[in-house]
Amino acid sequence: MRKIVLIVVALLAVVLVAVALQVRKTDRVADLQSYKLLSEAQLKTLADTQAITLQRGEQRVELVRKGGHWLVANSDDFPVMQPRLAALLLALRGAEVQEQKTSNPEYHQRLGLSADSEPPVLQVTLDAGDSELGLLYGNTVGQGQLLRLADTDQVLLINRPLNISVNSHDWLDLQVSSIGLEQIAKAAWQHADGEALVLEKAEQGDYNFRLAGEEGADGQERKLNSMVLALANLRAQDVSLRSELNLPEPSLRMQLSTWSGSQLNASLYQIDNQYWLTIDRLQQNDEQPLEVRADPRWAYQLSVAQHDQLALRAADLQPEAAGAEQ
Repeated sequence: MRKIVLIVVALLAVVLVAVALQVRKTDRVADLQSYKLLSEAQLKTLADTQAITLQRGEQRVELVRKGGHWLVANSDDFPVMQPRLAALLLALRGAEVQEQKTSNPEYHQRLGLSADSEPPVLQVTLDAGDSELGLLYGNTVGQGQLLRLADTDQVLLINRPLNISVNSHDWLDLQVSSIGLEQIAKAAWQHADGEALVLEKAEQGDYNFRLAGEEGADGQERKLNSMVLALANLRAQDVSLRSELNLPEPSLRMQLSTWSGSQLNASLYQIDNQYWLTIDRLQQNDEQPLEVRADPRWAYQLSVAQHDQLALRAADLQPEAAGAEQ
C-alpha cells in the first residue's frame, strides 16, 4: 500500500512539473509573439512631432511645440504640464501588441473604435510636418486595450490602456511659484486700505517668520509661515490672459525678498466672486534663481481658501485671535 502511495505521489509530481513547463513555454511563446506597436518610421514621427491632438467626442486637447517648449494651443499657448506630456509619450513609445484581432470594419463600432462608438473613441494624432500618425483607442480588454491605426482596419490588442485626459485644463502647468521657505528673508504685504504687514526672520537659517518689531511670533508661526507659503509655493486653479480680464486696482500688493537678493512682487485682485493674482516683477539672482512663472501675459485664478490665506490682517495674527478660536 505504501509503495502505491509513493508511486501516485511521484506520478503527480511529474504531472505538475510537466504542466509548469508547458505554462512557462506558453508564456515564452506569447512573449515572442508580442511586438512594439510603433515601427521605426512611426517612432521617428513620434520623435519629430510638432503637434499632438487628443480628442474624444467634443472634448479636444491641442498641444504644440514652439521654440523647444510644449504649449496647450487651445488654451492660449499656456505651458504644458511636463510630467503629463512625458507620460503620454512614454505610453506611445512603449506600447506593445499582444494579439491581432479582427480586420473587419463592421466590428469597429462595438469595439469602441469608430466615430459612432459609445463611449466615443479616443483619437490621438501626431503631426511631424512631413508625416502624420493617427491612433484610435477603444474598449479595454483585461489589462490591455483595443487599438487600431487611423489608416487601417486591423484591430490590435495592446498591453496596457492609455489613460489620458482630454480636458485641456488638465494639461496646464499651473505651478506659479516654487520657492523654499528657508530661502525667504522678508515678506511685505500692503492692503488697499493702507494696512501694511512686514514679516521677517531673526537671522538667516531660521525657518519661522515673525511680525517685524516683535520678539517672537507668540504661537502664530504656523499662520505666518502659511501666509508666506501661499505665495511662495503657489499652484493656481486656472489661468487667463490679462488682456481678457478687466482688472481693477489690486486689493493687496505682496513682496518676497530672499537672502540671496532676489525679489518677487505680486498683486491680488477680486473680480465679482473670483480672485486673481498677477506676477508683477521678478528680480533674479543669477546664482540662485527663483522658480517663478513670471510671464506678464497671465493672470492666475485662486481658490477662496488661497485668497483667505494671503489676505490675513494684523488682527488675524495676534495671540488674542488664537485664544478666541480655542
